[in-house]
Amino acid sequence: TLYATFSIFGVLSGSLFNLLGTKILMSFGALTYGFYAISVYLWGQVDDSYAGMAILASAILGLGAACLWGAQGTMTLSYALENQKGLFFGLFWLIFNMGGVMGGFISFGLNSGPVEERASAVTPETYFTFCGLMVAGSVFAFFFVIRPSSVVKANGTAVKFEKTDTAEGIGELKEVAKLFTNRYMLLLTPLIIQSNWFYAYEFGGINGLLFDAPTRGLNSALYWAISGVSSYVCGTYYLDRESLGGRRQRAIRGLVGISAINLGQWVYAIIYQFSTGYDKGNGPEPPINFRDGGAYAAPMFLFMYCGLADSLVQTYAYWIIGAISNSPKTLSRYVGYYKGIQSFGACLAWIIEAEGTSYRAQLMLCATLAVIFIPPTYTVATCVQDKGNDTDNEMTDMKDRHDRNVRHMEDRNRSYNEIQQNQEGSII
Repeated sequence: TLYATFSIFGVLSGSLFNLLGTKILMSFGALTYGFYAISVYLWGQVDDSYAGMAILASAILGLGAACLWGAQGTMTLSYALENQKGLFFGLFWLIFNMGGVMGGFISFGLNSGPVEERASAVTPETYFTFCGLMVAGSVFAFFFVIRPSSVVKANGTAVKFEKTDTAEGIGELKEVAKLFTNRYMLLLTPLIIQSNWFYAYEFGGINGLLFDAPTRGLNSALYWAISGVSSYVCGTYYLDRESLGGRRQRAIRGLVGISAINLGQWVYAIIYQFSTGYDKGNGPEPPINFRDGGAYAAPMFLFMYCGLADSLVQTYAYWIIGAISNSPKTLSRYVGYYKGIQSFGACLAWIIEAEGTSYRAQLMLCATLAVIFIPPTYTVATCVQDKGNDTDNEMTDMKDRHDRNVRHMEDRNRSYNEIQQNQEGSII
């Protein structure tokens, strides 16, 4: 339910951003996380009669997540200078993943020690403290997040953004519809789908299948830590590094390097999966523990490698979208398309997992998607301009420029005809 609603409203989140602005989207989005967490707690810990409430909350969270992630992506890419987009996303990903690191270590702590001494769950006090932080985040966003037009970039220029009037809502929907015929969005679709598809396999077929409970928590913490740090390093010290070449060069070379690392992860996974024979319903007995030495090292490094590859793909995807345009309105729609299609892919992946598909089959599907996205993404990378502008990047508004040229030619022809008519009238 969550991913299904996320995929629908994710596509629309760009228009919501343009109509409502950052403050409402971020405040509402954060609030839905708190409502979902409380609903799930009531369902799981109090009474099964809250099941309907939890399902409704998951649907509402899909809308809220679309609002929050749409606003986050737009702010990250449009507030940055052209040589800061990797830095801004890397900083966001690093901070964002600290939540995953904290959650992993909490799980590790709860499940460590003798079985009879382990906590069966997070205490209500701890749980509702996190819920309170979610609500506090919503309040903070409402009162302290400023309008995009009030933001000043590092070079002293203001972000150029004007909210779309609500009367123009139909026009926004038409702009969203155009995304599905936008050449560059269509070419990036395989990359977008792949960018969240692999989580079902990685957290189910590797971390979930192979390890015991405390080790799964420890692995999750390490996974998100590596993901956050590597995103920051990739975005800041390569994709934004002007001394390493023009932006088009960095787009092409970055794709080559990131694709090689990403494919290496799947080669590693295929070798391990097929050499050990592990698959759904056939995991190691007993599950691997972090104290098991060599038996732990190989799958642990595989899972850490997955965290590295995940961050590089995510960072590159956001960075190249930011290289297509600098316009907040345009970027909001691109980010919305990205989050909607990404969630649609994740939804399909989790459905495949829930249907009992073997992990070997899921692994081969992940590897196939990792190959498929390279050629169309390369096409986009070759079209990246070394310098963009603050409205729409040259590469993405070919149709608009064509229309302007047509109108210009029509005006010239009209003027020429008027001159001819005036001359003929003078002769007469």
